[in-house]
Amino acid sequence: MDRPIHYLGSKLRMLETVKKAVDSVDSTNGCICDLFSGSGTVSKYFSSFRNVVAADIQNYSAVLCEATMSSLDGAPTTEQIIKEITQSDLRFKQQDIFMELVEYEKECIANARQNDINRLYEIIEKGSLYIFFNEDNIECSEDLAGQLTLVKERLLSSGEINSLDSIIIRYYGGLYFSYEQALEMDNIEHYVFKRTGLLKVKTLAALLSTASEIVNTVGKQFAQPLKVRDGNGRYKGTLCKKILDDRSLNVYEIYEKWLYYYLNAGEDCHKHEIICDDYLNVLEKLKDSNVSVIYADPPYTRYHYSRYYHVLETICLRDNPNVTTTFPNGTGGISRAIYREGRHQSPFCIKSQAERAFDNMFRKVKELGVPLVLSYSPFNPSQAVTPRLQTVEQLIKKAQVYFSDVSTISPGEFTHSKLNCTDKNFKTNHEAEILILCRN
Repeated sequence: MDRPIHYLGSKLRMLETVKKAVDSVDSTNGCICDLFSGSGTVSKYFSSFRNVVAADIQNYSAVLCEATMSSLDGAPTTEQIIKEITQSDLRFKQQDIFMELVEYEKECIANARQNDINRLYEIIEKGSLYIFFNEDNIECSEDLAGQLTLVKERLLSSGEINSLDSIIIRYYGGLYFSYEQALEMDNIEHYVFKRTGLLKVKTLAALLSTASEIVNTVGKQFAQPLKVRDGNGRYKGTLCKKILDDRSLNVYEIYEKWLYYYLNAGEDCHKHEIICDDYLNVLEKLKDSNVSVIYADPPYTRYHYSRYYHVLETICLRDNPNVTTTFPNGTGGISRAIYREGRHQSPFCIKSQAERAFDNMFRKVKELGVPLVLSYSPFNPSQAVTPRLQTVEQLIKKAQVYFSDVSTISPGEFTHSKLNCTDKNFKTNHEAEILILCRN
């Protein structure tokens, strides 16, 4: 249970190396700031050794960090929580609206088990309630159109068309999850947002982990739904087993497992603080703090992390977001991935802004007068599929403007490669992540 969500660039396998690097630049065991805390794996690990400031601009990150590092006394049992969720009035109300759609998909799943995949694949392609409600002339079968129309009419007649109690099924049902799975997660979220304080945080974190575990995509991320057609426009039969396996996962069983984990997580031996803000604002806030070392693991490629976790962000915010179009100028229709408008676009992932973003980070850390440990995943320019926007040489050169002592560590090889002279060649293992240590 050390991986709360499937996360790009997870440091789970190199935590000890990160600790060695941090300890080598700060032997005081002082407070560490995890500047891009993501899934919270690094923050949680360090909370056993140091006080921690976990910072990230994404709300889901703040929830996961708080849930894993804070202990909660007097919480209901997992059985009590599941019982209240499954016996809620909302569950029966939602069934009245969505039950025929849920049963329709079950029939499609049963057909797919008999090698008739067409109707199930159509749901993944064209079964988004949000798109059906908001775009004209959706081309789909009469059967699917009839089911989606029936749901729309019921939502309109009941005044529930924009209800917060159906966000997950309306936005993501059929695409990322089965309709039934999405409906059950909506029921869970209804329970979560009636809680307060740490109980709300932990029950919400369990829902995020559940969504990450059951999502029906390649890699268990939310960058886009499955592409069910090949280059020739034919349905990919090879995806059928994965689709059936993912859509058969039991939401309540998985949620109960994660609920038990979070309700029992947390240590009180060290203090922690959670900051949900932009990295520059965080570094500004730390000027009057007792932080003694910064660990930074920013994104390096042109792919925005928010693209991979936008569904989790919407679950945390529990709003009715507007959805982006396929092209930034508003053409091309609603994005099939249902990306929320206004999602964070990291400057570290924008070619024209990445160099300045790193320069700002180095400068702000220098102003704090503390050392920096920077994670970097190098690449072979001749082979990389997702080349970085900054090379390791560029980062080191930039770091040397602000820090007199810049060195590197490779996981498994705690040896320093001094790079204090810009005319020295730097050769890196293109297969491994490295840590860049910056201090004065």
